[in-house]
Order: sequence, then C-alpha cells, then structure tokens
Amino acid sequence: MLKFSFQKTLILPVFLFFFLNSFSQNKVNVVLIGTYHFNNPGNDAVKSISRDILSKENQLGLEQITDLIVKKYKPDQIFVESNYNKKKELNDQYLLYLTGKFSSYTDTIKNARSRKFHTEGETYQLAFRLGKKSSNKEIYPIDSLIEMRFDLLQKMVKSNPKDNQIFEEKLSTLTKKSNDCMAKKDLKEVFKSLNTDEALNENKGFYLSFINGLGINDNYFGSNLVSNWYKRNLIMYANIQSQLTQNTKNIVILVGTGHAAMMKDFIKNDERFNLIELKTIL
Repeated sequence: MLKFSFQKTLILPVFLFFFLNSFSQNKVNVVLIGTYHFNNPGNDAVKSISRDILSKENQLGLEQITDLIVKKYKPDQIFVESNYNKKKELNDQYLLYLTGKFSSYTDTIKNARSRKFHTEGETYQLAFRLGKKSSNKEIYPIDSLIEMRFDLLQKMVKSNPKDNQIFEEKLSTLTKKSNDCMAKKDLKEVFKSLNTDEALNENKGFYLSFINGLGINDNYFGSNLVSNWYKRNLIMYANIQSQLTQNTKNIVILVGTGHAAMMKDFIKNDERFNLIELKTIL
C-alpha cells in the first residue's frame, strides 16, 4: 500500500506537468493590429490628418510590415473589422484580389465614397495583401453593427458647459497625439505608435473616465452607451472565437485602435491565446 501511494503521488505531478506544458504549447498566437482608417471617412470624433496610403512610401511600408508578419508569425487566419453578415461578399472580393482582378472591380464602383473605401481601406490594402502572402484562402469578417448614438452624446455634452469643456479638451489632446503619430514618415513607426499601451489605454479610458458618468439622470445614457460599446466588441470577439479553425496556430486581428484597446484585454484573459505585441515584430 505504501509503495502504491508513493507512485501515485509521484505520477500525478508528472502528468500535470506534461498536460499543462502541452496545453501552453497549443495556444494560438495572436498578432493584434490597431489601425487608423486608411480611407479616412471622417466618422470618428477625433479628426486626424489624412495620409495617402497609395503613395509610393506608404505602399513600401505596407510591403515591409506584411513581410515582417509573414516571416515571424505567418497567419493561418486573418480577422478584419468588416460586416460579419457579409462574409461571402468580402471573400468574393478577396478572390478577385487573389486573381489580379480587384482593380477591374473597383473601377466599376460609381459611388466615390465607396470606391475610395474599397481601394484605400485597410481591409483591402493590408489584410488582403497579408492574406495573399500567407496563402490564405479566405478572410474572416467580425464586425457587429450595433447602433452607437454618438450624435446624442455630443448633443448632451454641448448642453452642459462644464462637460463640453472637458469633452473638447479631451478631443483636442487625442487629436494632437493622433496627428503627431500620423505625421511620422515611416509607416512602421505609425503602427508602433498606435499600438503602445499608453495609446490604447487612453482610447479605452475616454469611455470609462468621461462618457460613463454622463446622463445619470437621463436613464444612465453614458453607461448605456459604454455598455453597448463593450457589447459590440464582445460580439466581435465572439465572431473570432466562432470562426477559429482547429489547426490554426497564428492569427492576425486587424481592427481600429478603439477596438484594439478592448481586444487586448479580452485576449490577455483568454487562456487559449498568446498575445504577440506588434512592436516585437516591427
């Protein structure tokens, strides 16, 4: 009995060691890329300066960035901030890109805003490029179109001089930092700047430190808006989880910096994932 008990106590820790070690090795590497919107539609509260993604320098920058990602963490899957319910449409466009017919498609788009989105947007310029270099057969959209009433938020803020002053000061600070980042010559430096902990935390903090406390006497308007923001990001994250394939080892998530700030927290607390800091690649 003593011999059996000794062996059992010895075997259990060894088993746990190999089990946990195997589990950690099977984690999926996640390269999280917070990006600005290349086509700059002007929808965000922070009005950043435009940067011509089609310029020779920025096209070279995209080549360098995607080459570095492929070299270090060639993605098996790429997830983008595109409508989850239009996956087929997105991948029909990706197939055109893979076969060298995408420009012929964009030339047929009559609406100028839509044409600019499809020719300059980060999904097409960065994700499609990265997917082709990684021999990916499809791109995975994740966005959830939950209504966010920022127009009502701005109306509420403007009705209160104190809140409006704080709001304008915060926007001014964020705009200056964004423009300083966008003015960097090297596109790699732009992305490194966008994805620092400081930049991402400041973006997320704006929702918690300011917006969440607004409209308490108006059915907690601020808290409801922030909860919708969290809900949208959680649904986006669920769309990543649900589309993850069995043999995937490396993934890339390409989303706006506001979403990236949230995704970073989710990934850090998800035991299946190993977060790869963009700065270690670029």
